[in-house]
Amino acid sequence: MNLTHLTVTQLLEQLEAKAITPQEIAQASLQQIREIDPTVHAWEFIDEEVIQAQLTKINTYAQTDYPLYAIPIGVKDIYNTYDMPTQMGSPIWKDFTPGNDARMVHYLRRSGALILGKTVTAEFAVHYQNKTRNPHDLLRSPGTSSSGSCVAVATGMVPVALGSQTAGSISRPASYCGIYGFKPTFGVLPRIGVLKTTDSLDTLGFFARSVEDLALIFEASRVRGENYEYVHRYIDNYRTAPEKKFRIGIVKHPKWDLASDTAKTAFEQWCCTLQSPRLEIEEVTLPAFCETIHATHQCIYDKSLAYYFKDEYAQHTLMSPIFYDIIQDGNKITKEQYQEALEKQSRETVAFNDWLESYDILLTLATADEAPVGLTTPDTPDANLIWTYLGLPCATIPVLKGENGLPIGVSVVAGKYRDTLLLDFLKYLTTINILTTVLPISPANTKEPV
Repeated sequence: MNLTHLTVTQLLEQLEAKAITPQEIAQASLQQIREIDPTVHAWEFIDEEVIQAQLTKINTYAQTDYPLYAIPIGVKDIYNTYDMPTQMGSPIWKDFTPGNDARMVHYLRRSGALILGKTVTAEFAVHYQNKTRNPHDLLRSPGTSSSGSCVAVATGMVPVALGSQTAGSISRPASYCGIYGFKPTFGVLPRIGVLKTTDSLDTLGFFARSVEDLALIFEASRVRGENYEYVHRYIDNYRTAPEKKFRIGIVKHPKWDLASDTAKTAFEQWCCTLQSPRLEIEEVTLPAFCETIHATHQCIYDKSLAYYFKDEYAQHTLMSPIFYDIIQDGNKITKEQYQEALEKQSRETVAFNDWLESYDILLTLATADEAPVGLTTPDTPDANLIWTYLGLPCATIPVLKGENGLPIGVSVVAGKYRDTLLLDFLKYLTTINILTTVLPISPANTKEPV
């Protein structure tokens, strides 16, 4: 049995049957890292002594009390970890150890998970690509800032890993690497102890190779209870309707014309496979204000980065030119322009959710094409930041192929706090064989750089 091929759900079943041990799972992950990571560079920090200390504690647990018992998880290197450095992809913060866990990391440890290590992030989770490579083709982009976590999952080094998204940093890597990514509703996963870049946009999420695993990790890591009014109303009290019909809108978003013909054709053909009495499908046009969301997002994003990274800007010799230029642009934005953009975001979020009441699910391309060649090639604009800006839950599902046979994802979007409805929709697609578990990419399938 190859343990690195198993999902979280399958690992838990094997643990319950006493067929495997926590130590064997950890060793399988570490061996996979030794074999693959020198090629794809997904990991920033791994320490076997830290792992063993956690295993010693986990071995005292009763599995029935811990829903993620002994499950190895990769953590993007912007989440605080009390026993590992948090360096945020920057030499400015090299070897910084915060001495505490981010709230979400704490929730996962409380559920029995093994925090295997820290995954590579782009500099301050923004645009400057780090060392991670796309396992499908080492000469192509692995995606944006959460690519280390995504590649760690895609290659079977861990079954799940944490990421974050302020524009498209979960959706885009998941699309390019051919696995599942999930960015829940803004604020449903707690952001305490995570690098802050933009107050109204930063959203946490994760990667997995199966729909079941998305649901498991979501339940283990989200906030809950009456102190979170909308979460309590729409998620805590959500009840699955066994024969529910899903009202689906097929979306051609404002950047649709920039997508490749191959991607658009593949998406349209895939939509034609959604044949079921429980799926009510129609093409929809997004509200007109969606046309200006990219510009508003950039105003909020650049100004926020200029504010939160003033100290790092003072050490700009250790900063990438890309990040330096963003901060310079942000410094040109006035407080009045920034406030106006925030108010616009708030109004449009309410208006979009009102419009979305007519649909349960929206479907569209997750990226404009398969992964572009080159690690510095700009990504073609897509719709990802629209869903982030509006605070909506969005999953990326691995269902399309591009001209070169490489993955392209589809975005599955629902209304705010309708995360469990979205996950129910994905579960239904597994029952009609539209979605399946993704197997890890083996080293034999990677291409060596020229």
